[in-house]
Amino acid sequence: MPTIQKATQMKMTKTKTFLTRTLALLLLTSLISCSDDEALGKLKEAKVSLNGVRLFGGGVYTISPEKKGEIIFTQSDSIVTITINLEGFTPNSIHAVHIHEGTCEEPGLHWNLGVPHKETFCNTRSLGIPWSKPLAGDVGNVSVGQEGFGTFTLKTDLWRIGSDDDRDILGKVVVIHDDYEDFIEECDPSHGHVHSHVNTKIACGMVESIPR
Repeated sequence: MPTIQKATQMKMTKTKTFLTRTLALLLLTSLISCSDDEALGKLKEAKVSLNGVRLFGGGVYTISPEKKGEIIFTQSDSIVTITINLEGFTPNSIHAVHIHEGTCEEPGLHWNLGVPHKETFCNTRSLGIPWSKPLAGDVGNVSVGQEGFGTFTLKTDLWRIGSDDDRDILGKVVVIHDDYEDFIEECDPSHGHVHSHVNTKIACGMVESIPR
């Protein structure tokens, strides 16, 4: 075979090999990108089945079979939405909601993303605006109507579902208290915090993942 023809054939073979490898790399990159997009867009869900609780003694609570509602958490990308549905509560009442460490039988401190309670989240940004509550696990107040039902919805990018880090709400407990709380006052720098701040726990449930 003439030298020129052989050189041309070798050059074509190398070009074909290069194009094949380039195409394979582009395809792999595309697949990885799609996988990342699906991971970002994947909806995660968790739920809380609320039951009534009553203080037994020594900080230990008993759980009643009385159903007090349900809470659904959903996460899309970095945004978690909590939807609270209360039932069987005192008509025309308002109840503070907190996320706690521990269990419903032995609830621990308010959940605070793994940082000490002295480090407040009052001015921490959640979806671009101040959280305006002292702790990361301070959810808010739920108003209950004449029929004993109440609903509440909140969105935040402070929490995560199944992240296995300090932002993860799975395994925490959501506690419903007997009375409302003034979270804005608690964030006021002039507020002394010299009070017993007793607010009876009346309902509770653990945050559990919803498999998809």
